Amino acid sequence: MLRERVVFGVGHKKLVLGVILCGVLVMALSVASLAQSGAASRASGQTLAGAWNATIVPDDPAIVGCTSPGLNTRDGGVVAQGCDISESPGYGQWLRIANREFAVTFVGVNFGPAGAGIVATYKVRATVRLSEDAQTFSGPFLTEVFALDGTLLAAVTGTVTSRRVGVEPL
Repeated sequence: MLRERVVFGVGHKKLVLGVILCGVLVMALSVASLAQSGAASRASGQTLAGAWNATIVPDDPAIVGCTSPGLNTRDGGVVAQGCDISESPGYGQWLRIANREFAVTFVGVNFGPAGAGIVATYKVRATVRLSEDAQTFSGPFLTEVFALDGTLLAAVTGTVTSRRVGVEPL
């Protein structure tokens, strides 16, 4: 319901952006995790491929953050769960831009109330830095929400921090 208000230009824009931002950030974290590609990156231990839990913290304290799962592929693909049921999972690409540093972009859609279908789209961009032990990464993100005609409805910035999900023997 909060998202409906933002999508349709009604009040509580910060709350709606928060919900959208959480989903986008989670996706961004997952995309950032995918930013590892090529044999050189894998050989050096700089791979983001795998499962991650991403914590999204918006710069605006009025916007609620979240923690959400994501999965990154070795070839640079990203799939990340949103923070709210009204958001589709995000999908996109990553690119290694420096030692332990990655650029990530992914997109998705926002759903309206039952029967309304897709009411907006979102794009998340992030630059993240992989820790030396390759178990976490973090960095700034920008999430933009667009009306179906391409009009920018909202922009949210913040920090994403992701922790690798490892195997725990039974």
